[in-house]
Amino acid sequence: MSTPWDDFAFSNLPEGPLQPFSWTPYAGHGPGLELLGLDEGSTVLELGCGRADRLVHCINAGHRAVGVDVSAVPIAAAGCWGRLDLTLHHDDATHYLRNTAESFDAVFSVFGAHWFTDPDLLLPRIRARLREGGIVALAHVPPEEHADPGLYASAPDGRTVLRWEGESVHWAYALQYHGFERPAVTAIEPPYGSGGVRTIVITAWG
Repeated sequence: MSTPWDDFAFSNLPEGPLQPFSWTPYAGHGPGLELLGLDEGSTVLELGCGRADRLVHCINAGHRAVGVDVSAVPIAAAGCWGRLDLTLHHDDATHYLRNTAESFDAVFSVFGAHWFTDPDLLLPRIRARLREGGIVALAHVPPEEHADPGLYASAPDGRTVLRWEGESVHWAYALQYHGFERPAVTAIEPPYGSGGVRTIVITAWG
């Protein structure tokens, strides 16, 4: 039986060739992988990796790439990349982080697991698997106007899946509370004239 995540994946999987690395909903817009400032040969983990387009770019840049997605649909679609040295797991992000023995130089999530998982569960598990001096990067759009003073869970568009919303400062506080250092914010405006929304990327270091 399909899950809501499978239904979402079926309707949102990209088609065709490799998509550009992007932190935004707009392919090829804004900064790319360089935002992480990685040394060659780093080990990176994407939470909510989808078809793994971003991870393919990581491999092409000389990194070791690992991905996790809660739906088997995009994991199967990633077979289109052939025999790349790409390690993918069909798993819940918190479950994977709790059970893996691996450590990572970078962990990132682009509109992915961090947006749909209680940060008090997810962030400490990311911190435990991040190497000393490693970077975490979380990309999402700003919350809709609300009166809540911090991170909170909502059910956008009446869906059954909860999404954790919060201003940049609330994410920064949450990262610091769970042991991360030097949180920083990169705001990426949408393409001119698109009528789209800003993307916020929160980075911090272990």
